[in-house]
Parts: sequence; C-alpha cells; structure tokens
Amino acid sequence: MQQDLAIEIYQHAVDPTMGEEQGAQWWADVSTELDAVIAAQDIATAARVIAWWHDDWRMVGQNPKRVAGRIRRHAARVLTA
Repeated sequence: MQQDLAIEIYQHAVDPTMGEEQGAQWWADVSTELDAVIAAQDIATAARVIAWWHDDWRMVGQNPKRVAGRIRRHAARVLTA
C-alpha cells in the first residue's frame, strides 16, 4: 500500500494526529499491518494483528476489534475509489 493511502486510512480509523513526520519506515511498518488487517479472514483475526498497537485501548474507550472494523471499512472506501 502506498504511504499516502496508509496515512489516510490510519488517520481516519486510528489517530488523526499521525502524519508524514512519523517517517517512511514507520509508515512502511504500519502499511504492512494495515494490509494484514484488510486481508484478514474476519474481524477477530484482524484485531489480533493490531492488538499490540496500544496497551491502553480500554483507557481511550477502544479495542482492537473496533479499530480493525474501522480500518477495514475505511480501506474498502479508499481502495475501491
């Protein structure tokens, strides 16, 4: 996935404050995981890919399944446009 698409999906689904300043390698790593979330057989599998992203999902009122669902929904819109 191209970096600009990874940034758009991540900003929309996870954290709108993250951008190019994270660096190319950081975004390459995130892109690999976004691809895995998008390609996952189901939400539970997708959630396992990103479960480690934040140890404090509950503190921010989120969990990996919700975020994985948002990633997959937004990616479907972005990647098919």
